[in-house]
Amino acid sequence: MSLHRFFVAGPLAAGEVRIDDESDLHHLRDVLRLGPGDEIAVTDGSAGQAVARITSIGTASATAEVVRLLPDASTPDVTLAVGLVRGPKMELVVQKATEIGVTRIVPVTMRRSVVRLGAAEGRERAGRWRRIAAEAAKQSQRATLPSVEEPVEFAQLAGVLAGMDAVLVPWEESAGDGVGEALRRAGATARSRVAVVVGPEGGMEPAEVDALAAFGAVPVTLGRTVLRAETAAIVAAALVAYELGGLGGLRRE
Repeated sequence: MSLHRFFVAGPLAAGEVRIDDESDLHHLRDVLRLGPGDEIAVTDGSAGQAVARITSIGTASATAEVVRLLPDASTPDVTLAVGLVRGPKMELVVQKATEIGVTRIVPVTMRRSVVRLGAAEGRERAGRWRRIAAEAAKQSQRATLPSVEEPVEFAQLAGVLAGMDAVLVPWEESAGDGVGEALRRAGATARSRVAVVVGPEGGMEPAEVDALAAFGAVPVTLGRTVLRAETAAIVAAALVAYELGGLGGLRRE
């Protein structure tokens, strides 16, 4: 039986960890009804994880003693840059991308984006998306938290994608390779940094695809059917993760 997982701050090697997030504490104490002596899994949100034994539970925090460190949980380095879609759809993308193991989620305002967010609203939405990602990480027993960023303009994508080993652009008009073949042609391995750029409702305009291709991005196909924006984002991220060794896939060496 797998242990319930909690994210903690600070180095696990210190020997003692503290859980002071209000929702985590409520879940541990009032929902799971765990107490001193019970074992839990803890992670520092990057790749470190350990088994810990609860030593105390109070009204504001709980403490646990690290029993043993576990091997670092490494996942493929996948960035998902996704055109802003309407509220519930964006939340679904964040949730499922987290479960898949995506490393970084970057919402992007594109020409066909129906949703337009000001700076203040963008910060507020990003906060909500991060909470959704944290809950999805706990539910899926993921050992790392994805970076969920505030929305950026399409013109900023070149900076966002700088340093990637491969950038794939699923596009309904592409007659090119699928994800696996495109990664093979790019020489991608399990250690590669790969980004996927997916459009909003209505897709990307040809000029946007051309702009991405101008700095090395490769248009790819997801098959003959035209997927909804949120479906395309989830499917493309899953295919890339699988090809790089995630989701039970074969590692490219």
